[in-house]
Amino acid sequence: MIKLSGRTQPLEHYPVLDALDVIHRLGFDGVEVCLETDEMAPDTLTDEIIASVRERIETLGLAPHSVGYHRDYVYDDHEYELTRRAIAATRDFGTDLFIFSGPPKRTSDQAEWDRMLARTSELVNLGEKHGVILAQEFEPGFIVGSTAELLRLFEELPSSHLAANADLGHLYLCDPDPIASIHALGSKIVHGHVENMVTGVHDHVLPTEGDMDLERYFEALHEIGFDGALALDLYKHDYETVAPEQIAYLRSLIAAVEER
Repeated sequence: MIKLSGRTQPLEHYPVLDALDVIHRLGFDGVEVCLETDEMAPDTLTDEIIASVRERIETLGLAPHSVGYHRDYVYDDHEYELTRRAIAATRDFGTDLFIFSGPPKRTSDQAEWDRMLARTSELVNLGEKHGVILAQEFEPGFIVGSTAELLRLFEELPSSHLAANADLGHLYLCDPDPIASIHALGSKIVHGHVENMVTGVHDHVLPTEGDMDLERYFEALHEIGFDGALALDLYKHDYETVAPEQIAYLRSLIAAVEER
C-alpha cells in the first residue's frame, strides 16, 4: 500500500526532533528528513544530531523514511560538496534513500546537459559506494525538467542507484500525459511528492484543491506496483493545521484505488 510521509522542512520552526513528533502525531506513516534547514544543513550536521534523529524516527515507528537535499549541485561548487556530504550521511540516518533535484536551465544546450550528467554521475558513484539510492526529482524549467529528460538521464547514466522521485504536480505541469509518464518510469519510481496544481501554474496547493485528479495518479502508481512513500509537499500553508484533512483525503483516494 502507498504510504504518506511528512516533510520536516515545512516544520522547520520546530527543532527537528519536535518536528518528527509532530509528523507522527499528525498521522503520517513516514518522514522525509530535509537537510535544507539551518539546523540540519550538511555542513553543520554532527554525528550526535544524526544519531538522535535516527533514534527518534525508530522510536516513533516512522516508516519508510528518506533524506532530502534539493540544491544546485550542477553549477554551485559549494552545494555540490554539501550534496556529497548529504549522500555520505544518508545511511547514518537509517535509510538508503536520498531525494535530490538539480537547478533551473541556464543555456539549455548540450554543454549544460553534459555538465549535469558528469556531476550526477559522480554523485551516483558516491551513492554506489555508500549503498544509497539517489532519487532524482524534476521541476518545471530545470535541466532535468520532464519525464522525457529524466528517462534520457537514466538511459545515459544507467545505474540501479539512480531512480526517480515522482512529484505528481510536476508531472502534471511538465508532461503531456502524466499518467503515461508514471507507466514509462515504472519501477524507477521509488519515492514521490504529492500536492495539487492549478493548470499552468507552479504553485503547490492543497490536494483537495487544484485541477489534478489525484485518484488517477494513485491508480497509475498502483498499476506499476509502487508501494513506497509520497511526501506531502506544501509550503505556503500551515503544515500542521492542514495536514489532518489532507491526509484523510489522500488516504481515501488510496483506499478507493487499492480496494478495486
